[in-house]
Amino acid sequence: MDMRELLREAYPSYGPDWDAAIEAGVDVSLLEENLLLTPTERLEQLQRMTELYEALRPHAEQQDDETS
Repeated sequence: MDMRELLREAYPSYGPDWDAAIEAGVDVSLLEENLLLTPTERLEQLQRMTELYEALRPHAEQQDDETS
């Protein structure tokens, strides 16, 4: 059983756009999880991801940005 079939079984259809997203390979479980968060929790999550991205960027790339 592939991921699309598992998602179709686990999540009800919310209409043709939802079904098309699953067919396109979108992991709708992540959408469902994020919709359970409050707007504040979503912003906090975004902030943490931004901080992680900045921490993982190559050092040379950070220096290029600082001199621009």
